[in-house]
Amino acid sequence: MTGHGRGETAAKGVRAVVECFSVNRKQAEVSLAAGRELAWLEPHVREEVLKRVSRGKVQVSVAIETTDDSVHGLIDRKRAAAFLKEAKALQKHLGLTGEISLETVLAAPGVIRAGDPSERDVLPAVKKALGLSLDALLEMRVREGAHLQKDLAKSLTRMVAMVKRVRTLAPNVPKRQRENLLRRLESAQLPIDVMEPRLATEIAVFAERCDIAEELTRLDSHIAQFRDALKSDAPVGRTLEFLAQEMGREWNTTGSKANDAEISRVVVDAKAELDRIREQLANIE
Repeated sequence: MTGHGRGETAAKGVRAVVECFSVNRKQAEVSLAAGRELAWLEPHVREEVLKRVSRGKVQVSVAIETTDDSVHGLIDRKRAAAFLKEAKALQKHLGLTGEISLETVLAAPGVIRAGDPSERDVLPAVKKALGLSLDALLEMRVREGAHLQKDLAKSLTRMVAMVKRVRTLAPNVPKRQRENLLRRLESAQLPIDVMEPRLATEIAVFAERCDIAEELTRLDSHIAQFRDALKSDAPVGRTLEFLAQEMGREWNTTGSKANDAEISRVVVDAKAELDRIREQLANIE
């Protein structure tokens, strides 16, 4: 499912800003977008995300900076020595006297630089910001899921109506087959009364072959399980995909066994509805 969240926090002198973006994927994937110096965060970020996201590709962006009261001064000795050398050369060139103080050297640009915060200080801030970001992302996904749930529930209602329609049509299939056979015998000018026992046997065999009661019963079961899973708060994406796959299998069998034009039209509509359901399932965790 798609979503976006942003979290910002400061801890132990470190300010962390974390953004999470999620897009559809069948499996859970986590990627980190951060500077090379923060590459060590990847396993920690992955662990935190996978605790709360079981499906979808989540990209995590991390940026950190030290707060003013946490800056640790570090002296760049090479830059300080180079500055002092140039300053003395300039002093000699201009014919000036006096000592160049330490304060003057330390005030030169780049001589004192802020130190990088330690991993021990960075990790708590990042984890807290990541948690806030995931909170916002998951909230967005919940809102999207509520809309998908309503849409899928409507699809299930249409599917139930199709099963009922097929169940109504099914008893007439052997009768229509008998009528078709009688018409063929009449067109062939064969004595129907003589062929009646064989005709009855043919109809009985056909009726057994086109019996779709079991398929319709399984469809009822799959639809009921699908409806129950939609109400669950747990991740159900893979369960729903499996049930949709099984419904497709039952509809295919129903269409091939029934061997009836009216039922075939219902089966085509049902499979089209299933395709719409599968498209939506790609968005569900």
